[in-house]
Amino acid sequence: MAGPNESHESVVIGDGVVVKGTFSVPAKAVINGVIEGDVTAQEVLVGPTGRVTGRVSAQIIDVRGVLNNTTVSEQSLIIRATGKVSGKVEYKEIEIEKGGQIEGALNQGAGAATAAPVASGSPMSRGAGPNTTADTNGPDAGPDA
Repeated sequence: MAGPNESHESVVIGDGVVVKGTFSVPAKAVINGVIEGDVTAQEVLVGPTGRVTGRVSAQIIDVRGVLNNTTVSEQSLIIRATGKVSGKVEYKEIEIEKGGQIEGALNQGAGAATAAPVASGSPMSRGAGPNTTADTNGPDAGPDA
């Protein structure tokens, strides 16, 4: 349940609403409509009808709709079965449900050496199942990876 101040520090963009600009939200941004611009919040929830074209930056990003351009998750990026993320993607932890899609340059954490491009037809873009977590070392990386 939301705390007493969280509802005053949050924003909801409803289904059918289109807004343009830069949004700085102290708590939670719930997006069921369309944002053309940048969103910064503690938590961003993109509903199945939600779409953002611009930079999205938050501790936690949960995607059921579409994010295009740049996505920066300082803690957790969750791409649900109906979600699609494309562009430059930075995250600490990632979870992709079966059916979720990701395409672009991926960068895990601030210490990642290089971004790994992922095509939309790759297994990563389709997700390997519920609660899939990306492992940058892979099973064949060996003990020194």
